[in-house]
Amino acid sequence: MRLLRASWTIARKDLRVYFRDRTGMLLGFGLPVVLVLAFGFIYKMTFGAPGGLSRTTLWVTDEDDSAASRGFLERLRAADLLAVRPRTNEPRRPREELRALVEDGEAHHALVIEAGFEQTLREERIPELTMYRDPDRDMESQLVSIGLLQAFVSGDAGELAPLLTARALKLGGLPEAWSDRILDLSRGFSDSIEALFGQAQDLGLLEEEDPKPDDTDQADGGLGFGTIMSRLVPVNDVDIKPPARPKQLSFMLAHNISGISVMMLMFGLVACGTMLIQEREQGTMARLLMAAVPRESLLFGKFLFTAVVGACQLAVMFTVGALVFQVNLIRDPVTLLVLCLALIFAVTAFGMLIAAFARTTKQAEGSATLIILVMSALGGAWFPVQMFDLPTAGAIAARCTLTWWAMSGFQGMLWYGKTWTDPGVLRDVGVLLAFGAAASLIAVRLFRRRFVDR
Repeated sequence: MRLLRASWTIARKDLRVYFRDRTGMLLGFGLPVVLVLAFGFIYKMTFGAPGGLSRTTLWVTDEDDSAASRGFLERLRAADLLAVRPRTNEPRRPREELRALVEDGEAHHALVIEAGFEQTLREERIPELTMYRDPDRDMESQLVSIGLLQAFVSGDAGELAPLLTARALKLGGLPEAWSDRILDLSRGFSDSIEALFGQAQDLGLLEEEDPKPDDTDQADGGLGFGTIMSRLVPVNDVDIKPPARPKQLSFMLAHNISGISVMMLMFGLVACGTMLIQEREQGTMARLLMAAVPRESLLFGKFLFTAVVGACQLAVMFTVGALVFQVNLIRDPVTLLVLCLALIFAVTAFGMLIAAFARTTKQAEGSATLIILVMSALGGAWFPVQMFDLPTAGAIAARCTLTWWAMSGFQGMLWYGKTWTDPGVLRDVGVLLAFGAAASLIAVRLFRRRFVDR
C-alpha cells in the first residue's frame, strides 16, 4: 500500500505539471486528431477515384471541333481515371502550348484530337490522335491508356467500339485483306454484347464489380494489360524527354531523394531552433542578454548555427543518395547550390519562428511536428501530389507550403534537367526566399517581445 500511495503522489504531481502547460497539453491530444483529419483529406483528394485509383491529368486540344470530336472529349472528361484540362470553363489551348507544357514539365501527357476526326469515322476508320508525353512516366501512361479506351467504347461512342474490336482482331493475327469481314464481325459482336447487357439489366441480373486491372506482363512472356491498352487505342506518341536526364533515374527515385531530404531537413533545423527556448529555460539566455553584444545577435547567431547544420545535413543526404543510387546529383552544381541555399534559408527561418513563438520546449516540439508532417504530406514530400488532380482548395493549400516549392525546384532540376535560370526554378527559389524573409521578420519581432523586452 505504501508503494501505491507514493507512486500515486508522484503521478499526481506529474499530471499537475502536464495539465498546467495547456498549450502543450492541447498539442499532445490534438496532434493525432489533426493528423488523422489532414491525412484523411489528403488521401481522399488524391486517391478518391473509383477503385481507390488516382486520377491523372490529361491536357487535350480539339483541332477538329466537330460534333464527333466534342462528344469524344466529353467522354474523356467522364473517364474515371482522367482529369481533363483545360476544364470546361477554361479557354482552349493550342497544340504548341500543350507541347510546351510537356517540355517544361508542367504536364506529362497532352492529347491532340487531329482535324478530320469526324470524317475519318464516317469512312469507318479509327481517327488519328497525337500524344505529347514524357515517356518515363509509366504509371500515368497506364492510366491515360485506360481512360482513352474507356472514352472509345463508352456511351454513344458509335462506330468506335466495333472499330477497336476489329483492330484487336487484326492485332491477334487476322490478315489486313479481311478488313471488311473483320469490321462486319466486330459490328455484329458489339450489337450482340449490347443486347446481352440490355437483357441482363431488364431482368435485374447485371452485377457490378470493382475493376481490378492487371498491368503486369504474363509469366509466359505475353503482353501485359497496359501494353495491350496502349496498342489497342492507336495514338501517335511524340516522346519529349530532357537529354540530361540520367538513364538510371526514375521519377519516384528523384521524388524520394528530394522529399525525404526536405522533410528531414525541417525536422533537424527545427530541433536546432528549439535550443533558444532551452537556453531561456536553463537561465543561459538571461546571462547572454547582459553581455555587451547586440540583442539581435543572439537570434542571428542561432540562425547561422542552424543554417550551417542544415547545409551539412543536405550535403550528407545528397551524397548518400548519389553514391547508393548512382544518381549524378551534382551534374549542375550551381543549380543545386541555389536551391539548397534557398531551402536552408526558408527552413531555418521557419525553425526560428517556431522557437520564438513557442513558450516551452514541449510547445515547440508539438507544434513543429504537426506543421512539418502536414506540410510534408500536403506539399508532396511523401508522395508526388503534383501528379494528381487536386481540387481547387487542395491545390491552393498545397501551394501554401514551403515543401511544395522545394519539391518543385528539386524535381525540376533532377527530373527535367532545368537550370537555375529557368523561369520555373527562379519562381520556386523566389517563393522560398519570400517565405524565409517573412518568417524571419516575424521571428525577430517575437524574439524582441518574448526574450528581450521583459
